[in-house]
Amino acid sequence: MAQKRQKPGFTPLLVGPLSGLLSGICLGEWNVLLERLKGKSIFDFSDLAGIAIWHGLLWLVIGLAAGLVWTIWLVVRRKPLKTNFMNWFIIFSYFAVWILGQGFINTYVFAGILNRSAIVLNAVIFILAIAGLVLLWQKSKKRAPSFNAFWKSYLAIHLTVLLAGLVILLAPANIRQNPWVNEESDLIPVTGRPAKNVILVIWDAVRADHLSCYGYPLQTSPFLDSLASRGILFEQAIAASSHTVESVPSFLSSTLPTSHQMNDITSFLPSNLIIIPQVFKALGYNTAAFSFNPYFSPAYGYNKGLDRFFAPDEFSIKAYKTIFGHILDRSTRLPVVSQGLKPIYLLSQKLVAFSFGETELISTDPETMTSRMTNWIKNHAQKPFFMLAHLEGGHAPYLAPTAFVKKFWPEENLPERESWPTTFPQSLGLFLPFREGPEIAEADRQKIISLYDAKILYHDYWLGQLLEFLKAENRLKDTLLLVTADHGEEFFDHRGWGHGHSLYQELIHVPLIMCGEGWLPAGLKIKTPVSLLDLFPTLFNLLGLNNVISLPYPLEGEDLSQELGEGREPEKKEPICSELTQGSQQAWSLVNYPWKIIHSVFGSEEVTALYNLADDPQEKNDLSATYPEETNKLLVSLQKLINLAEQKVFRSQRRWISPAEKEKLRSLGYID
Repeated sequence: MAQKRQKPGFTPLLVGPLSGLLSGICLGEWNVLLERLKGKSIFDFSDLAGIAIWHGLLWLVIGLAAGLVWTIWLVVRRKPLKTNFMNWFIIFSYFAVWILGQGFINTYVFAGILNRSAIVLNAVIFILAIAGLVLLWQKSKKRAPSFNAFWKSYLAIHLTVLLAGLVILLAPANIRQNPWVNEESDLIPVTGRPAKNVILVIWDAVRADHLSCYGYPLQTSPFLDSLASRGILFEQAIAASSHTVESVPSFLSSTLPTSHQMNDITSFLPSNLIIIPQVFKALGYNTAAFSFNPYFSPAYGYNKGLDRFFAPDEFSIKAYKTIFGHILDRSTRLPVVSQGLKPIYLLSQKLVAFSFGETELISTDPETMTSRMTNWIKNHAQKPFFMLAHLEGGHAPYLAPTAFVKKFWPEENLPERESWPTTFPQSLGLFLPFREGPEIAEADRQKIISLYDAKILYHDYWLGQLLEFLKAENRLKDTLLLVTADHGEEFFDHRGWGHGHSLYQELIHVPLIMCGEGWLPAGLKIKTPVSLLDLFPTLFNLLGLNNVISLPYPLEGEDLSQELGEGREPEKKEPICSELTQGSQQAWSLVNYPWKIIHSVFGSEEVTALYNLADDPQEKNDLSATYPEETNKLLVSLQKLINLAEQKVFRSQRRWISPAEKEKLRSLGYID
């Protein structure tokens, strides 16, 4: 009887890492290509090689672990230590496709929010994926796939794509530039310019009612208070959204989120959207930005009009916005899952930093950022400058030096730093009023709030140091200072934590202070509600730029410059709209003081609430059933604003508004 011939193959310790590496590279390529097809994405073809290599190295480690486990299994079962490469590669690629599909759904449809629809759809996909895997396994046991012409072609295609990505990455900048996304519509440079320097400071996640100049009983902002006493304080400034992705592009461009379409984690700033720094660049200013927040960085297209942008490393940002990276990052919210993925998560962080360089900003604490800011000002004193600084402000984790924390800690003894509750309680996903966060004891809530207040005071101290520097350099008299926030923060005010999940006042009522000594009125408090969208047109006209430079389209905010210059209360003509998008969940609010509505859409559910901010500033009493006519009136006004914004949607392509769109806007009375 002839001896049974052993199947050809390779050791699992070789096949596992190799098939993992190749499948990871494929996953990286698919991810970039799908993002490019999705449109308006931060990813470009020049990212292809880096993202593919990053995924490949991660999956190499996963493949090594799988190969080691399989080897031990074969030894225990006393089986031949040989395996088929194509069998492993097909299974790894299958797993990559599943990760990509499931990741896209949870990132762009449900945005990490767990509801009945999300559970059902994820369960169905998971069951189908397991069923398909079982079928593949059964088929491979009967007849192992060979390295035939089909798989040779399969690998050749991916090798070609990878090589093309490397060529694009290594090509000169002027060749690899993608005109469909990266080309910006520059303003025409002008010679006449004002002499005022402008500093715009954005504190992340700082709600107005936690600042002492806004009536907070604790002393959280003495330097900001002093600045407000020498300038203009807007008592009711409203942000366009409750998270950075939508809010920052809105007030930098004076357009609603519906117009600029920046509403997910990879949205790239439209090339034809004008933002404030571009105006100052066209005037010949030195321009720079400093940012701790990845969502406000060159990776998202915010380097338009800026000579220098000091921010986290661009590749590390993009790596963590790929589906696999995003899953690793988000897995920290699920304790059971995070423990299993923690080693891979830590390894991925090291791979990004080690292989592709460190961030320009080795630290983003306010001391380091302020030091970099003052050094930049010293080195650019030859002509007027525009500087934008997006600082941590009140963003979690709530870390500040002990000396600041002691001023607010509710107990006599401050514990060791390791035991501070530096962040809000984790949740599977919030989108109020349909979900709520975990409730904690009031004493613990107060400790979290005390750390939040301490972090604000910490940033206020370094704002004071910036002011002292400007004073010492004799620059205060020729510098316009603006301080605001992109959104607020919630501490279970409406059953939620953090931000980006609702449009209640604690999340959209933000500080706005303008100070120009000897130029703007001192000690003026504006009671009229204003939108942060009003900042661009007001600044534009306060500096007299309307006479020296023209914008290619009308801004959506209102110009308040004349009233402010005369030291009187502005007359707000339009109600103030805010928006929020998290996957398929959306919400809108409209403030027509004293009335405010919040309209939320969560799957098939829709809820509209009405509040009277004069009588109920904390929005505890829904009056929509009591005042149905007022509710419907505000809904009609909201729909009109959204319809107008939809006529002006900006896309990442080389065009302004078409003549047909302009005619439609004109017929609606939106433009002359």
